[in-house]
Amino acid sequence: MKQWVKLLWLLAMVMLAAGCNRVVEAPMSAITVEAVETAEPAPLPAATVGKLVAADGRLASPFPSLALGFSGGVSGEVITITVRAGDVVQAGDVLARLDDAELRRAVDAAQLTLDRATLDRERAQAQWERDVADAEQSLASAQRALESARLQYSSTSVEEARTALEHMRQAEADAKKAYETPLFGDYTPDDERERDYKAWQNAIREREFAEMRLKDALNARGVRALDTEAREQDVTQAERKRAALETGIAPSYARAIEDAERELAKAQAALRNAVLLAPWDAIVLSVDVAPKATVSAGTPVMTLLNIADGLRFVSENLSEQHVAALRPGQKATITLRAYPETPLEGIVEAIIPQAKAAQTTDARFTVHVRLAPTDLALLPGLTGRAEIFTGE
Repeated sequence: MKQWVKLLWLLAMVMLAAGCNRVVEAPMSAITVEAVETAEPAPLPAATVGKLVAADGRLASPFPSLALGFSGGVSGEVITITVRAGDVVQAGDVLARLDDAELRRAVDAAQLTLDRATLDRERAQAQWERDVADAEQSLASAQRALESARLQYSSTSVEEARTALEHMRQAEADAKKAYETPLFGDYTPDDERERDYKAWQNAIREREFAEMRLKDALNARGVRALDTEAREQDVTQAERKRAALETGIAPSYARAIEDAERELAKAQAALRNAVLLAPWDAIVLSVDVAPKATVSAGTPVMTLLNIADGLRFVSENLSEQHVAALRPGQKATITLRAYPETPLEGIVEAIIPQAKAAQTTDARFTVHVRLAPTDLALLPGLTGRAEIFTGE
């Protein structure tokens, strides 16, 4: 019996010793870390464990927030604000609109001015084309008239009349000589003398007719010369008129269109600027005016935070000891307090000295970690811890 009691006590001692060696672990989900705000930010804790650097931090945009207003010098009453603080917007989304009634009327007026200037130029062009056609036709007619006058102007008739006159003069001289020369010595029968006299008188008349024909030929040639000269002047004038049209319509028509196009472009730009668009993917931090408010050019309407390039996990106040092993490109795992069960992958993007850090402290460095794409709804300001694998 005593042996059985000893065996029972020995078994109890063994079980008690085994129970002392066990450790009960609490699940991770049961641990909650509360963020405590302080007036002055204390250096964030960082630890180097083997090949790992761990540091607390928060999500932040790599760009500062930006106050946006209507650009292009436009002003007026804000009739629509389409977003609220906290909204996430995409590049090109409409954020606000101004009352653009006056701007639309300005566009219509500028378009009407351009249409009129264009119509004036088209009419001037059509008239110029008609003038060119008329000038070319006039020039062709003048050239044909000149050719005809030149063909009619000839010295042949004058030379023929002059030759005929010489013949008539010679015939007159021969007739006169025949009349004055006796046929038989000093005697010429009366009938022969009468006949010679008549021949002489006929020769005189023929010579006079020849002189008149020469005079007429000379007069006709003079008239044709004047006509030819007139036709040459007509051709010269037609050529000058045609040459004056070679430069085209007046440059003022093109300048009027250019001026109208500039005014239209300016009016259209002002109309476009009456709509405030998101310049990039962003979070609306604040709406700074109320609907129906009247704003002037450059008045801030809302403040946006650029998230187009993604958020960064930023760990501040790291010491030289911690950053000595860090390099851009090192892999990191980010665990956010808002999503403790969903670690995020990242890569060290930059290690930045803090320009305004006090020289008396060793915590003078900031590390930026670029996050890999994720479906989580990440917002600037979410806090967590980064574990950076240094490979050392």
